[in-house]
Amino acid sequence: MPRQNLVRILNYIWLLLAFPLAVALLAGVLTHSTSLGIKTFLLVECGMAVLIPLLNAVMSRNDQSRRKRGK
Repeated sequence: MPRQNLVRILNYIWLLLAFPLAVALLAGVLTHSTSLGIKTFLLVECGMAVLIPLLNAVMSRNDQSRRKRGK
């Protein structure tokens, strides 16, 4: 169980920090524009802020349906 919690925390860190930063750096370097990199980072962060709660809702709903079927 603690290992699952660690994996979940690392996934959130990846989704919220590492992935948007990598995309923003790539966009900024390829276009030679710092402002485009910053805007890309903010856009990806806002998208993640909207999508993560939706993804959690879908995943938790599926977990509950599996538990009910197993009983």
